[in-house]
Amino acid sequence: MAQKTMTATQDYSKDFLVLDRNYESIRSYIKHISQGKLRSLIINGPPGVGKTVMTNQFLQENSTNYKSVTGHMTLMSLYAMLYEYRNPGDVLVLDDVDSVFSSIEGLNILKAAMDTTRQRHINWESSSNLLKNLGIPTSFDFNGGVVLITNVGFDATRGKAHVHLSALKDRSYWVRVSDGTQESRYKQVVYMTYKKGLLDSYGFTTKEQVHILNYIGEHIQDIPQLSLRTVIKCADIYQLEPNNFEELAQGAWQ
Repeated sequence: MAQKTMTATQDYSKDFLVLDRNYESIRSYIKHISQGKLRSLIINGPPGVGKTVMTNQFLQENSTNYKSVTGHMTLMSLYAMLYEYRNPGDVLVLDDVDSVFSSIEGLNILKAAMDTTRQRHINWESSSNLLKNLGIPTSFDFNGGVVLITNVGFDATRGKAHVHLSALKDRSYWVRVSDGTQESRYKQVVYMTYKKGLLDSYGFTTKEQVHILNYIGEHIQDIPQLSLRTVIKCADIYQLEPNNFEELAQGAWQ
């Protein structure tokens, strides 16, 4: 059986319309959260498809007071951050912070912050004096906004996090950027290159960008996890050694 390939010159117009709608939905939600009119948003999709890049762009356009936290976060840090960004129009972004909502305590704090009730009251049940020393009360009303960016659902090892995330979906708006297939990821990187200028800073011609994307498409079945990082690494190689690009590029995913 012949190996399946994809090219950057295929007609992806319908796929791009779907992606346009997804990103415009995210833009609209973030605008309204930044205005204190909506409370929370969950942005879901596989790793490396531009969720963080586009979210940060929309926050820069619309928010006057936001904080983005990536990676591990303690429960006390979450509580303190929610307190700091508790006012209407404030936005706290939790980017792939699965350590928070994969625990019952973190889940309960987020459920309170993202709830649909008229008054969102958050409590810290611990007797620790650390909050007192930081000047943070053990309970407060939260009126800010929360944005979760998560890969959960695209990693079979995250069963507990997936179950807990479902409890937050009922309280929040939800946008899935794309699914986890290689074909979908390829369309995503082509979209981010053509429509969002992913490689603009390199100064490549259109022909050179197509060359890079086509090469990735030709080897799509060999790439364990295609992402925007794959394209960036290939672009770096092409810029350094355009004549030796194809021989070196496989190191971007092997």
